[in-house]
Amino acid sequence: MVKAIESVDEFKALIAGPEPVVIDFWATWCGPCKLISPHFNKLEEKFPGVKFVKVDIEEQPEIAQEQGIKAMPTFKAYKDGEVIDQLTGAVPAKLTALVEKAASVAA
Repeated sequence: MVKAIESVDEFKALIAGPEPVVIDFWATWCGPCKLISPHFNKLEEKFPGVKFVKVDIEEQPEIAQEQGIKAMPTFKAYKDGEVIDQLTGAVPAKLTALVEKAASVAA
């Protein structure tokens, strides 16, 4: 099960770390978010060197605003506090490519 971010401090600590992390910015009312979620969860199993987390933009509006999230779902990959890549939209192939890119910088 993909962990939900519960605070701004938790978010900042997570993205600043040396391990790549892919974040799903989503909302409960977002249909495409619900469609892509099972694919995101499966990717977590395939890429053990990458952390997978979710940010509910309704519960964490400060994070969403700080990250410039304008549409859902938006996926962002981070390592050492830097954005590796990002994607807006529920396209499984593009999400897989983003995760593969994050995994490639894990070493």
